[in-house]
Amino acid sequence: MVEQKQSAIQRIQVGVVGLVVVLLFVTLATMVLDRVSDSAQVPGAMEATPITEIKKQTPDEPLAELGVTPVAKNESATPPKSATPPRGRPQ
Repeated sequence: MVEQKQSAIQRIQVGVVGLVVVLLFVTLATMVLDRVSDSAQVPGAMEATPITEIKKQTPDEPLAELGVTPVAKNESATPPKSATPPRGRPQ
């Protein structure tokens, strides 16, 4: 009975230590990524650009810019009218 209690306490201790180690790694990785992303940005770049200019920079049709826009054939459209009248009986 005493061995089962000690075994359970040891498992709990190992689990808590494991959780603390994972939390430490996640915190460390977050700090590193924050520093990398801060150094990659130019200081004051976002402050100097108004929001309207940022919206203008975003493309209206990103697929068209990449050249992958599907071509839709409109079969219900009428054919273009030619300059010459059609042959047939006059009305």
